[in-house]
Amino acid sequence: MRATLTAQVTGPVLGPDDDGFAEECAPYNLAVAHRPAVVVGAVDSADVQAAVRFAAAHGLPAAVMATGHQAIVPADESVLITTRRMAGVSVDPEARTARVAAGATWQQVVDAATPHGLAPLNGSSPLVGVVGYTLGGGLSPTMGRAHGWASDHVTSIDVVTADGLPRRVDATAEPELFWALRGGKSNFGIVTAMEFALFPVTHLWAGGLFFSGDDAAAVLHAYAAFTAAAPNALSSSIALLRLPPLPGVPELLAGRFTVHIRISYLGAEKEGEHLVAPLRAAAPVLLDTLGPMPYEDFAGIHSDPVDPAPFSEYTAMLSALTPDTVEAILTAAGPAADCPVQFVELRHLGGALARPADNAVGNRDARFALWVVAIGMPDDLGAQDAYADALLARMRPWSTGGRYLNFLAAHNTAIPDVRAAYDEAAYRRLRDIKRRFDPHNLFRLNHNIPPAEDPMTDETLQLIVDRAAIADTVHRYAAGLDHGDAELLTSSLTEDATVDLTPATTKIGLDFPVLAPRETVVGVLIPAVGPLDTSHVISNIRTTVDGDTANVRCYAMAQHFPPGEGPRPERTRQALMMNRYDADLVRDDKIWRIRRLTIDSAWFSGDPTVLMPSD
Repeated sequence: MRATLTAQVTGPVLGPDDDGFAEECAPYNLAVAHRPAVVVGAVDSADVQAAVRFAAAHGLPAAVMATGHQAIVPADESVLITTRRMAGVSVDPEARTARVAAGATWQQVVDAATPHGLAPLNGSSPLVGVVGYTLGGGLSPTMGRAHGWASDHVTSIDVVTADGLPRRVDATAEPELFWALRGGKSNFGIVTAMEFALFPVTHLWAGGLFFSGDDAAAVLHAYAAFTAAAPNALSSSIALLRLPPLPGVPELLAGRFTVHIRISYLGAEKEGEHLVAPLRAAAPVLLDTLGPMPYEDFAGIHSDPVDPAPFSEYTAMLSALTPDTVEAILTAAGPAADCPVQFVELRHLGGALARPADNAVGNRDARFALWVVAIGMPDDLGAQDAYADALLARMRPWSTGGRYLNFLAAHNTAIPDVRAAYDEAAYRRLRDIKRRFDPHNLFRLNHNIPPAEDPMTDETLQLIVDRAAIADTVHRYAAGLDHGDAELLTSSLTEDATVDLTPATTKIGLDFPVLAPRETVVGVLIPAVGPLDTSHVISNIRTTVDGDTANVRCYAMAQHFPPGEGPRPERTRQALMMNRYDADLVRDDKIWRIRRLTIDSAWFSGDPTVLMPSD
């Protein structure tokens, strides 16, 4: 089976028993281990197309991984497509755009753009993949508040959809798919290339301020005031850090509680100095790295870890950072708190991040993103999970109810969790687009958006209406007999109706003629059955509709007592019949009526003479 795929793919195709399989499947976030049925190391779009077609043909889900920074659903028993070999980056200085292949990282884009005096809306880590970050929204800590989400500035996307076909989509070519991809992550296909805008900037006034955790209260309150007055050109975040003494952790931070404020300002140095003066005055500064920074050194703002590690994430979107919000955070994560997680972080939103855009990225009303990180394997993080749940519950008064998609983790894959990443109308639209481009949910090993159920067509709706109306016709026929109501019985029959009771009546020794037309049916049955104490129960209705004609088959249990005998407890004579109805109906001036009814008996119990006219 795998040999066919191997013959169609240029890159490596590996199974669980092959050398290099584990390395090919290894993500940056080691909290999730992928054990696919086969992993394809794609080198170009043709490889991705072949892998997607193979997955669909064999009923396997298709998953994609570039760097694997975000821990999501394990890609077990799937076709996992790794894109790290697709790392091309090109810059058009005149158009101020970059085109990247699926596996490119942000450092590659920055290195290609900055020689031209341009920069992208990159993330905090130079090692993060461009495509996954951008499709999840893309919250830039360097220029996000100045320019908005990275998804807002994507101009075209090359994607392989569930049918295995390559598509180039933009605002005019497949605009619905283009809208969904920007914010829908990997739910709609595997992106093989992307083009997006760059911005004219060579330097930032940026860096960080480090404080002792003992001063967390003063620093957090100062940060709340600082962000309330921050211009859009200033992006920032604050993190309460409890980093273990591990290789790669600076001595200043290792094994102690610290507070780290990160700053990126697009204005002049003098203005930046003025803006951060209240922060520097809030408490003694342990380390101050703020100053002019060449854009290519952006990684120094956050100093994210470079070595793979297992970690879990927890997130919420906040509407404000009030004094009460700050106190709630300090109670949960301040110097006196028993806090088992390593990061409790707030990223300042608003500014251009609040501007509407024609894509699926939601939660633009939030003013802060809360991000909690616990280092360790999931099975070892029971206390951290409970802590994070309690912290998020404590923050509920200031929560918008939303979540940032790129901060969702493997334990946030339930529908309510994913839905919280989007506005309500956007989520419905995403499900409709998913139904069109991935109706079988081939791309489901992610923070999944399930396809919308097939909408009810006009034909389906009409069939439901017709079946209900046909059932009502049969009930009108039976009720007309039960109540001796000639008008009701007449309403159930066509003018040329035929009712044939002979298959039933001959079985119990009665001689009953075939009745036709409607005038005769009503004229015979109402005097014969109407005076009796009779009740019909219709069940097991099966209807076939063909335009303006239909056939219905059902059971009719009919209990008959002589006139006035039904309600009497001492009654002794009765006739109980289980009949089979077989009827042809026609639509007559929008009303269904019986044209032919044949009645046979499945079984009979009692005294047939109850049905004789002499009674």
